[in-house]
Amino acid sequence: MRTRRHPALERRRVLAGSHPVDVRGTFDPARPPVVLVHGVGMSGRYFLRFADALAATHDVYALDLPGYGTAPRPLRPLTPLELGRVVADAVEALGLEAPVVVGHSMGCQIVVDAVKDHPGRWAGYVLVGPTVDPTARTLLHQGWRLLRDTLREPPRTNAVVALDYLRMGPLRYLRTARHMLRDRIEENVRGCTPPGLVVRGSRDPIAQRDWARRLARTAPDARFLEIPGAPHNVQHTDPQELAAACAPFLDSCGPGPRPGSPA
Repeated sequence: MRTRRHPALERRRVLAGSHPVDVRGTFDPARPPVVLVHGVGMSGRYFLRFADALAATHDVYALDLPGYGTAPRPLRPLTPLELGRVVADAVEALGLEAPVVVGHSMGCQIVVDAVKDHPGRWAGYVLVGPTVDPTARTLLHQGWRLLRDTLREPPRTNAVVALDYLRMGPLRYLRTARHMLRDRIEENVRGCTPPGLVVRGSRDPIAQRDWARRLARTAPDARFLEIPGAPHNVQHTDPQELAAACAPFLDSCGPGPRPGSPA
């Protein structure tokens, strides 16, 4: 299904701690905020169709984290934990009040670290196609699952992924992937006290059903749902369907501060 580009989506650069972060956003404080966090090798660009779908009802921000997309590269690839701090600092720099933060793939690990370490800053969190399944925690396993998913993605999505991967470069990608494999989302999610939602496409070979369900059960307060027929990059292939599926959760989080205080 085609989505309409929201006319108010703007590009800005903010300083998150010591790191510049590039943002595509609606910058509409009258609506409840949603922050979108990309996965390894990617940028906020593959969230734009989903951002357009959400922009009818929410104030949406798609980030390019340090070393991704158009954001300047740090001297070395940052770990998911370090990127989680960057996300929290970016939210503060943007002046957002209790957003819902959405991660995709490795972005889920970044989101979990951000939520765990800054629990009072978020209204809730959404994990789309989360990595890394502990039963496949090697480069070989993840590479095989990625290849299988590539065969299930439409050409338009594969083109977006390939361009972002090329922009990052293979060496930096591999170094970041090693950080990804060492991160333990299945342990860190136990510290995520805001409400959560774990989502996968039903044809996603990277975030398989048993793993995604198990992660949702491990979190203190999280639900699980699937988007029928969708592959790993469901936010790009099925943005309207994903937005509709997430709408009840986003509505339940609502605007305004959550229990606790920003850390």
